[in-house]
Amino acid sequence: MQCTQHTPIRMEDLALREQEVFSKIPGIQELLHAPAEKWNDVELHYPDAAFALMVAGHLSMGNQEQNAIHQKAYLSILEGEPIQKVRFRYDYDLEQYLERHMWD
Repeated sequence: MQCTQHTPIRMEDLALREQEVFSKIPGIQELLHAPAEKWNDVELHYPDAAFALMVAGHLSMGNQEQNAIHQKAYLSILEGEPIQKVRFRYDYDLEQYLERHMWD
């Protein structure tokens, strides 16, 4: 699901792909249906699901660099990359971003 100049990704396609991929992540349904006061407990039990939902919820938050980090992780999840690998790269990218901007 690579985006190029010739084949832009449609939001409808992303939503369908997200629904398909996220439904297979253990704990997604539990997190989506958990009451607010239980969310932290469920999140601890299903960290991959919590990470996927966090990334999806932050696609357009922050500045351009932060958006790119979130979008890269999100698209990697949708492409079927193992979440642990995506999370490792996400943490590294975010750490690099913070180091570049710590004195801003």
